[in-house]
Amino acid sequence: MMINRRLLALVPESKKYIVYCVLCKCLSLATNTILIFSAAWLTCEKCTYSQYKYIIPASILSAALSFLSARYGAKNAFLASKKIKETLRTKIYKKLLSLGTAYQEKTETAKLVQITAEGVEQLETMFGAYFPQLYFSMIAAISTFAILFLISVKMALILLVCVPLIPLSIVAVQKIAKKRLSKYWDQYANLADNFLENLQGLTTLQIYQADEFKQIQMKNDADLFRKVTMKVLSMQLNSIIIMDMIAYGGAGLGIAAAINGFQNGEITLWLCFASILICADFFVPLRQLGSFFHVAMNGSAASKKIFTFLDAKETQYGNIEISKAELNNTDFKKNLYTVTNMSFSYKNRRILNDLNFTIQHGSFTAFFGESGSGKSTMAKILAGINRNYQGNVKIAGIEMKDICSDSIYKSVCYISHRDWIFKGTVKDTLKEGNPDATEKEMNSILEQLQLTDFLKEKNGLETEILENASNLSGGQKQRLSIARAILHNPEIIIFDEATSNIDVESETAIMKFLHQLKGKKTIIMISHRMENCCYADSVYEFSDRSCRMI
Repeated sequence: MMINRRLLALVPESKKYIVYCVLCKCLSLATNTILIFSAAWLTCEKCTYSQYKYIIPASILSAALSFLSARYGAKNAFLASKKIKETLRTKIYKKLLSLGTAYQEKTETAKLVQITAEGVEQLETMFGAYFPQLYFSMIAAISTFAILFLISVKMALILLVCVPLIPLSIVAVQKIAKKRLSKYWDQYANLADNFLENLQGLTTLQIYQADEFKQIQMKNDADLFRKVTMKVLSMQLNSIIIMDMIAYGGAGLGIAAAINGFQNGEITLWLCFASILICADFFVPLRQLGSFFHVAMNGSAASKKIFTFLDAKETQYGNIEISKAELNNTDFKKNLYTVTNMSFSYKNRRILNDLNFTIQHGSFTAFFGESGSGKSTMAKILAGINRNYQGNVKIAGIEMKDICSDSIYKSVCYISHRDWIFKGTVKDTLKEGNPDATEKEMNSILEQLQLTDFLKEKNGLETEILENASNLSGGQKQRLSIARAILHNPEIIIFDEATSNIDVESETAIMKFLHQLKGKKTIIMISHRMENCCYADSVYEFSDRSCRMI
């Protein structure tokens, strides 16, 4: 019943923790049974001193063992769930590394964050609670039935008839739950993806006065998600009501049978009292299984999304290596990039259509156009990030698809306006670009980008940087990001809106620096502002999924 064999096979170490957890629950059941019989005997029978001498210590020992089993069981439940979360997140991370920057061809960032964070967390209940409870509930039902059978055959048979009704109700709900939870996760992922996309493009939406339209769209998406969530909750509550009716109804019938047996003289008073207590607890394990089932179903639906990502086929590209020296040997003023009849589609939507242009080695080329015209998409193709294009894109006469990724990333540097900077010092950040860079080289590049004066007021290269450079201005962060990239010493530098949303001083410093690089490196700059293109040797305007030189 909802045993995901692939999940279990993924973490064989968790199996032993699940077994330990089940054993702890069985020990707790045994001690609880001893306590029930002890309480019944002490309540209903006249005990001698010798009987007290054995029953009371046995009860105290049972209570202590029950406490220890619960504590140790909780520890093993944690260890079982801990391992699956570590394993899945490691596999997702390795899959991301293997897919590289082209992972977005397989899934959206928001969906990936969702399944990595919340999706994996949902599996904690499945491994830490549902699996142990599934096996324990079967053992508990059989052992409790055996105890009651020795007391009263009629009472045991009545409860036996009711026992299968709870698993049957779970199986019936499972078929409905699979569809609804799958829809729930799809809608949840879609809402998260749209929210992230709208948040990142908020400035663009305001510029083109499309923010009200997107607000209405987000409201409709949120309303759809609310309805799906309410359907899931409704299903869960209804199934809980059914299971409660079966559990309490079955326990009531068992108690009635125990009282009837006592009235007819079939069992003694203390056995009647013990039977009543056992009947009350008879359905508790199955009832808990039903409670864990709903959360486990959510985890099962999440695991399918995770495995869909892990099973995504990696696009096989060529293994041709092209070095910086080979690119540098390309004659200046000769074509470094040649784009012929190139088209690109995303989610069955044509973004670029039949593009033809060239970029000369050592030139400064600008891509100009409105937001959404395909400039950034073209830049990512030239950077080797997106390679599922149609047509031909050649660099130094070699098709981009035939070149291995590592070779491209060593020679081509892509800088966006959203580059991430990790916590550390300025020196740590710059060494990410080149671990062998000297302080002289670092200070030189910082001076060219007009960051030296600012850092002198702080602590120079040892200035502390917070996560994503939150203690720097947008312009300072962008200039530091460019300095890190330049220290990598790439032959081709692609600036994707590098001067977007920064102060005038930083924009001036960056544009002056790009002008200094002209003729030394091949520079490609993407901008929606025509003023920034004045230093370029050639400008291509992007519009209507195509481009033309202006």
